[in-house]
Amino acid sequence: MLLNTRRRMLGLLAAAIGTSRLVPLVPHALAAKTPECFQLQPFGEWKGVATNTQAGARIGQVTFAESDTCDLRAEIQVAASYDTKLVLFGDPEGAPLPKDFLIKPDNRIIAKTEDGTTVVDEPLCGVCTDIRDDKVSIILPLSTGALFRSAKSVEMVVKLGDAKQCSFKLNCEDLRKALDWAVQRNDSLAQDLDDKRCTAPSQGCFLTTACCEVLGLDDDCFELRTLRRYRDQVLPALPGGSDAIATYYRLAPSILKRLPQNERALRLLSIYARFILPSAIAARLGWNRIAHRLYAHMMGELAREFAPDEPLLPLLTDQ
Repeated sequence: MLLNTRRRMLGLLAAAIGTSRLVPLVPHALAAKTPECFQLQPFGEWKGVATNTQAGARIGQVTFAESDTCDLRAEIQVAASYDTKLVLFGDPEGAPLPKDFLIKPDNRIIAKTEDGTTVVDEPLCGVCTDIRDDKVSIILPLSTGALFRSAKSVEMVVKLGDAKQCSFKLNCEDLRKALDWAVQRNDSLAQDLDDKRCTAPSQGCFLTTACCEVLGLDDDCFELRTLRRYRDQVLPALPGGSDAIATYYRLAPSILKRLPQNERALRLLSIYARFILPSAIAARLGWNRIAHRLYAHMMGELAREFAPDEPLLPLLTDQ
């Protein structure tokens, strides 16, 4: 069950009791992070990602052509240098990756051009990092980056022996646009940080991330994976969805900056228990309207209390 972890139960308990005696038990992962300014911009399926120190692009949830038979999930990250990482997860129900996933020589990562020419055909885990039961990060060969620099599109294939394959196409033109944008924003954000004109992750730029981090949950925890997928795949399709996302990014830093420090941890735990976890569960079950209503209610409530001077879009109010 989703709630059957000590950290999640601690969050629910702390939010329900509301006592400061629980605050010292909560790990503060945010405090150790290096301050960064952050900005995100969509380019088709790709999201340009820029900070004051980095520039890159990512797809948070890859769409496999064999969606009915492929029981993997994946995200892909490309740096401005075109170094690329493919992150593979187990199936959506949380089952682990096969035990022989990393070592079988006939498990391959393949990249093909538009005309079907195979440019990359390497062992799937030639260079793997962050290896867990349900997750592995695969550093793609340098030749993949060269292909991304010039091709219009690329087909990527995760081949699991002779049994099956999981394939997906990448629009490289959108990727290059996302990377160009991120590189341009990189210098601007560095100046913004110097001028103290942006809120850094050390202050919690994103409400969902801040709530999960105060509980000590990983960056790829159920809540963050599910709500990122909802943000990237569901919300943009709603009328005004892209504007709602932009409004969230504009409001979240102001709200978090104004949370009283002496009650910050407990407030984040309360937000997690009342909104974040229920929204993630609703989104996971496909109850998209409920997920959106919960998140919109959260934003409206917090904005009225901590950012009353900021305008709210109708889509971010609980009407």
